Amino acid sequence: MLWSAFENGSGALIAFLGLVVFAKLLSPSDFGVFSVCLAVVELAAIFTNMFFHDALIQRHEVTDAHFHAAFTASLALAAIVYALLWLVFPGVAELVKDGRAADVGRVLGLGLLVTGPAGILAARQGRNFGFRVLAIRTLAGRLCGFALGLISLFLGFGLWALVVQQLAVMVLGSAALLVYGAADVRFRVDVAPIRDLLGYSLASMTSLSTVVVAKRLFVFSAGVFLGTEKAGLLSLAFRLIDTVWAVSATAVSQVLLPTLCRLQQDRTRLLNAYRMSLRMALTVLVPAFAALGVLAPELVGWLFGSKWVPAAPYMVVLSVLTFVQVPRLPGTLLLSATRHLKEVSWINVLALAYMAAAIGVTRLPSAYVALAVWSGGEMLTSLCVAIVLRQRLGIRLREQIAVILGPLAAPTLMMLSVHVARSALPGGMSALSRLLVLGLVAVGTYGSFMLAFGRRYLIPILGMARVALARH
Repeated sequence: MLWSAFENGSGALIAFLGLVVFAKLLSPSDFGVFSVCLAVVELAAIFTNMFFHDALIQRHEVTDAHFHAAFTASLALAAIVYALLWLVFPGVAELVKDGRAADVGRVLGLGLLVTGPAGILAARQGRNFGFRVLAIRTLAGRLCGFALGLISLFLGFGLWALVVQQLAVMVLGSAALLVYGAADVRFRVDVAPIRDLLGYSLASMTSLSTVVVAKRLFVFSAGVFLGTEKAGLLSLAFRLIDTVWAVSATAVSQVLLPTLCRLQQDRTRLLNAYRMSLRMALTVLVPAFAALGVLAPELVGWLFGSKWVPAAPYMVVLSVLTFVQVPRLPGTLLLSATRHLKEVSWINVLALAYMAAAIGVTRLPSAYVALAVWSGGEMLTSLCVAIVLRQRLGIRLREQIAVILGPLAAPTLMMLSVHVARSALPGGMSALSRLLVLGLVAVGTYGSFMLAFGRRYLIPILGMARVALARH
């Protein structure tokens, strides 16, 4: 988990620094065009990068033949998907009423030709808990992409500097993994191994693609109905929340899935691992998101400038929403590991149907209506996951709620205390000074509450940390 956190944390930190620089020098409209195109490419990447990924990790017995066949199939699939994107992007440009989207999307899509086959090597490393290799791959790609993006920005490339940065991250990170693991794969056309993986892959793709489609549909619809400027503000809010998610929640999920898959034959240890991961996620992750949201007005003004301050209220909404999203993460992984992925897929299909219907009915007249639509989908998904955990694994709803309520008290109190403290600050303080004072209030409130009432949540985490440090 430490290596996975380093992988996602270093990548997110570099991306965040790039976001600060780019946001100061580019307009919200530029970010809006880029975010719409990236949404389409990332949706396509689900089919090229992840089609066989989870199946290769989840399957109990996997041979080299499975990896060779999946690598070859991923190359072919990436070429087909890119050809489709080439045809689609002119239509995307017409929908968002910005001709730049056609060329931007076609260039971004080139990265899929490399990231697709590299996803098979990432699956092998993940199955073998080779997160150190994945961390080095991510760090190398992010650093090179950041450097090339900055050079392009200062050379006057404008919007295209964002494209250069993203494409470099996709290509160089994948190229590093391909070079490192080139000896692990062969080109082989073999139907039998693909058939072994296909059942789980289709269920996994349904589950994963519906989640990604929902978010990309939301971003794309915001660009269509609200305009590229409002879409840019929403995109900034999402990207800041996603930065913290990448550092923390993604690291948990990357390690927890193969762990639960290995324990799927031992129900007692499996459920114990689930409960421990749930408590840890609530104790560590939720406060980070809560602090990010409640400090958003000062943080955004200081980092990005006054033109981006309207994005701060959107961040507050998204941070509060993580109170629902974080508890769902271990439950979804538990269902996937215990071969209940079809139920997860149907839940995500239901959430996507809701999202499409809500967008069609409301047509997103304002950013707050758009966020209400997004929040409704997240709460619907969490409710359905809780019900399926009760039906399939016997984890009662009362138990699920009881585990959640305790750790959520501290971040809720923290947000309230910062809100009260903000109203007491003098009006002439700079954004940085306000951020430092309110940050101390947030840390002090959360730490005091947990030391007084939440020690039973902290002790297991500290114990795990001591074991990890002793082993290293």
